[in-house]
Amino acid sequence: MTTKKVIMYSVIGFIITALVLGGTVFYITSKNKQEKPKEIKTYTHSMGEIYANVQDSRRILKINMDVEISDEKLVEKFKEKNSKIKNGVLEILGKKSEEDLLVVGGQEALRKEILKEIKKIVPSSEILDVFFVEFIVQ
Repeated sequence: MTTKKVIMYSVIGFIITALVLGGTVFYITSKNKQEKPKEIKTYTHSMGEIYANVQDSRRILKINMDVEISDEKLVEKFKEKNSKIKNGVLEILGKKSEEDLLVVGGQEALRKEILKEIKKIVPSSEILDVFFVEFIVQ
């Protein structure tokens, strides 16, 4: 083979490789742009202020919490079952000691426990989270 043919085949091979790699990169980046997660419209239901005695203590816990949901129709169910939900939350809070509430991660564990209780009372996958608007132990 002559030097011209070797150079020509090398250039053609380089161009083909560059086109394949460029096409692959373009395909991957354009696919990632199209797969943006769909934003879910959320609603909140305020449970209002709840007061509870702290177990084995003279302290009182005051929480003000909101429940995040993704179905507006659930707001009516929450209004109907508000007393039952608050009762469930009060039962959970009444079992908590100062240490349970004030340790690192205590509020997060309490949120998860309350969320689990709410999902028992109002069974739905549309209930997303519970947020403490206020959390005071005094």
